[in-house]
Amino acid sequence: MELTFFQAALIFYLAATVGYVVLLFTSSLRTASISSTCCFIGLGVHALSFIHRAVVYGFFPLGTYFDALSFLAWLIVGLFILLERRLSVPVLGAVAAPLAAGMMLLGATFSYQTRGPIVPILHSWWLPLHVVFALAGNAVFALMAVGGILYIFQEWLIKGKRIGRLHRLLPSLETLDKMNRHGLPLGFCLMTIGILSGALWANSAWGQYWSWDPKETWSLITWFTYAAMVHQRIVLGWRGKKAAVLAIIGFVLVMFTFVGASTLLGGHHSISGPSVGASQT
Repeated sequence: MELTFFQAALIFYLAATVGYVVLLFTSSLRTASISSTCCFIGLGVHALSFIHRAVVYGFFPLGTYFDALSFLAWLIVGLFILLERRLSVPVLGAVAAPLAAGMMLLGATFSYQTRGPIVPILHSWWLPLHVVFALAGNAVFALMAVGGILYIFQEWLIKGKRIGRLHRLLPSLETLDKMNRHGLPLGFCLMTIGILSGALWANSAWGQYWSWDPKETWSLITWFTYAAMVHQRIVLGWRGKKAAVLAIIGFVLVMFTFVGASTLLGGHHSISGPSVGASQT
C-alpha cells in the first residue's frame, strides 16, 4: 500500500510518454489530448502519495532522496501542464514526461524507509521551506533544459530545410526562447531562496550558516553559474542557441549538485543507506 499511489503515478507518466512519442509520428490531436489527460491524472495520484506518507508517518515527505526526486518529478509535470495550457505546445511532454518518470525511477533506487526513527533535524518547519523552494527552482531549470533541447532540434530542422510535419509540431524558436527568458530569473530567485533558507536552517540546527559541505559547495557553484547566465541574458543580451545550450548545461550541473555531489562526495547531505537521512536538496 505504501507505494501504490507512487506506482500508479509512474504508470500514468509512462503512458503519457508513450502517447507523446506517438504524437511525434502522427501529430494526432486525440493522442495529445489522451497523453495530457494521463499527465493530469498522474499528477493528482502522485499528490496522493505525498499526502499518504505525511498523514500515515507523521512527517513532511521530503526527507530522503526518494521523496525529493519524486517531488521534483511532480513539480516538473505540474509546470509542464501549466505551460501546455498557456502555450498550447503538447510536444513538450515528449521530453517532460519521460524526464519525470526517470526522476521517479532514479528515486526508487534509494531508500523508502518510513518506519524507522526520523532524524530530529527533519522535525523542523525549515524542511518544507528549504526543500520546496530548492526543488521548485530545479523544476524550472528542468523545463528550461527541455526547451533548450527542443530549440536546438527545431533550429536543426530549419537550417537543414527539413520543413514538414515535425517542424510544425514543435514550438517556434521565439516561443522556446521566451521560455528561457522568463524561466531563468524565476528559477534563479527560487534557487536563491532555497539556498538562503538552507543556511538559516543549518544555523538553527548546527550553529553555523555554512560548513562548506560538498553539496553546499556545489550549490554555490551552481548559483554562481546561473547568476552568470542571468547576467549574460539580461545585460549582454545572449539569446537563441547560446541560451539554449547554457540551459542544458546548467541543468546537468543542477542534477550533479542534487544527486551526484552527495552520492560521490559525502558530507551532511550524503546518502546514509536505508535510514531516513538529512535534507537531500
